[in-house]
Amino acid sequence: MNKDKIIDIYRGDLWECQLLESILLDAGIDCFLRNNVRTPYGPIASMATAVIVMIKQEDESRANALLQEHEYIK
Repeated sequence: MNKDKIIDIYRGDLWECQLLESILLDAGIDCFLRNNVRTPYGPIASMATAVIVMIKQEDESRANALLQEHEYIK
């Protein structure tokens, strides 16, 4: 397993992904959002594309446990 590989863990609306980002960061899991644009006025996401939460592959099992705990599994 490549520990530096980045994978997507969740796709959804901007607000869902921002909430999940906070949960993951609070648990010590580094993550970032893709497919959004941040401006001085706040984040803007295209209505046509989902925002994606990205994490390191080595954190996948911990992140999946948090997704289940917080009922993010769709």
